Amino acid sequence: MHLRSSQRGVALITALLIVALATVISVELSTRLQLDIRRTSNVIASDQAMLYLMEAEYWSRRILKSDREDNDFDHLGEDWAMEIPPLPVEGGSIQGKLSDLQACFNLNSLYQDNKKNILAQDRFKRLMQYLEEPTGADLSQAIIDWIDTNPDTEIPDGAEDGYYLNLERPYRNAGQAIQSLSELRLIKGFEEDASIQQSKDWLCAFGLDAPINVNTAPAEVLKSLAANIGDDTVANIIEQRKEEPSETLQGFLSTYKLSEIIKETDGLSVSSDYFLLETEANIGQARTLMYSIIQRNKDGETEVLTRSQGAY
Repeated sequence: MHLRSSQRGVALITALLIVALATVISVELSTRLQLDIRRTSNVIASDQAMLYLMEAEYWSRRILKSDREDNDFDHLGEDWAMEIPPLPVEGGSIQGKLSDLQACFNLNSLYQDNKKNILAQDRFKRLMQYLEEPTGADLSQAIIDWIDTNPDTEIPDGAEDGYYLNLERPYRNAGQAIQSLSELRLIKGFEEDASIQQSKDWLCAFGLDAPINVNTAPAEVLKSLAANIGDDTVANIIEQRKEEPSETLQGFLSTYKLSEIIKETDGLSVSSDYFLLETEANIGQARTLMYSIIQRNKDGETEVLTRSQGAY
């Protein structure tokens, strides 16, 4: 009788263990299934979002081409400059903004044709005065050393490999054009993100040199064009171009006696060839950001030079 009771106890314990094991396996399979479903759903949503972003890119290129057919100058009152509000699409929404890359100061203009650009350096130094906490250092020298391929350090504020390789996390300088404004964080003097956030509306970086468009440039960039251009003059320029943007550079210089103030006009224009498209798609739980640099030639034909996701 005692043996029979023991056998029943063992059988009961064994049954409970089997039930517990089956429960654990069932829960594990259910959890994995839910993860697989969520993962698959996210992949589908991301692919769908990317298709919407590519379509927004195609639409922007058509707008830019149509704009060039209308006139040979560019300003902020044109269709391409209008921000796209969130638009409902299947499964979510999409929004975007097309901006003029030639409205800002291109960091790569500091070093062109294997030599530093003195005029661009002067403009850059004036721009850096608008930082909340200017360092007092000539930050253009570090950028020039980052771009150039020679080992000579700009004195006194430049930085070549010797500086970067002695950091706690060493790396080498680029030796080529800056491809993105986020790359600025690697350059001496710009380690703090605050300075980049402050200047992101008037600094940019793309691989080719292009003149500053005075019809779209913000106040800080306009004030950097000359040492003695006043705030009132800049305010008048911005107010006037809302109603009557300049169709030629000569027309721009003829207003407010700018020809007497801005002596150096190299690197200035009233038209643009390079644009930045920022698009965001929210599909389901997926949020996708894409930045596209679009080039437009004189005939209005466009092509996408670069694309990046998450950050420009």
